[in-house]
Amino acid sequence: MFFRVLVFYLATMVFSGVLNAIQAATGPDPDLIQLVQFAPALGVGVMFLLFRRTTRVRARFTPVAVAAGRSALVVGIVIAALLASVLVHVIAGHSWRAESLPFPLGVLVITMIVGAVGEELGWRAYLQPYLQTRFPVLRSSLIVGVLWGFWHVGGFAYGVVYMGLFVVMATSLSVVMGAVLQSARGTNLAVATAAHAAVNLGLILFFTEEDGDLFPMTVLAVVWTIAAILTHRSTTRKHAYSPLTGATVS
Repeated sequence: MFFRVLVFYLATMVFSGVLNAIQAATGPDPDLIQLVQFAPALGVGVMFLLFRRTTRVRARFTPVAVAAGRSALVVGIVIAALLASVLVHVIAGHSWRAESLPFPLGVLVITMIVGAVGEELGWRAYLQPYLQTRFPVLRSSLIVGVLWGFWHVGGFAYGVVYMGLFVVMATSLSVVMGAVLQSARGTNLAVATAAHAAVNLGLILFFTEEDGDLFPMTVLAVVWTIAAILTHRSTTRKHAYSPLTGATVS
């Protein structure tokens, strides 16, 4: 298991470097979309080539009702966390909104969704289910979250503290998504994409954390940690016992 995770992560990092170089040389504008977001999907492609028979990706969009319901739930959690973060900014008297959007909102919604698909094909549609063949949901989510967080190596440009807070936020968000995906019935890509796109769009609309400001990053890290704890506890109680089998459900 460790070997496959390492292969996937290294492939994703290599593709990240290549895609960043391509974007720097040719575009498009990184405020619109970042090509590096497609690196995890390319990493999954490597896994298919090397381990064709045993590589599985949960990328179904059916049952539609399940995909829509779980997506609505996780987007609701995202909105609640973002509003809580805004409230903290207001109470603290700290500016919380960017002055203007770099592109029209409709265009950003589309590019946020497309970019999230590229990432989530790797993180939540492939790696999360693969880890869950060996580990419980929480441990798998924590592993994915840490790897996902440190994959954003550009955060180190703002210092170790900023990067540490970002990893905490990413790991907490991963726990939230992992908890919701327990009942997603294979629609991981749809649900995770909804969550990821909602987070990215919310960050663009409401915060300036990408400027290296530690205050919003601290608030986001704390709020998402609380959200992760609450979501995990809620789903743990809900799925702890199966009335059909009398067995615990991970």
